[in-house]
Amino acid sequence: MVFMPNRSTPDYLFEKAEQCFRRSRADSNVRGELEALGNAFIVKAVELDIKLQKLAKGNYTASFSPHGRDDYGQAAF
Repeated sequence: MVFMPNRSTPDYLFEKAEQCFRRSRADSNVRGELEALGNAFIVKAVELDIKLQKLAKGNYTASFSPHGRDDYGQAAF
């Protein structure tokens, strides 16, 4: 991935997802693969955005909490 100093990485990932979705409508031969790739970009962008927001607030914790659960109350794996 190329570093883009004028925009955030989550924004970059959202743009790449949008490109995948647009191209999936134009090329039916690889539609499923492009949509899956776009979905993966969205997931990574949201995960990164959440982590960046937590860092900005000073509330960031490691992915494994001391209680063995993640921030959503689910067991951490």
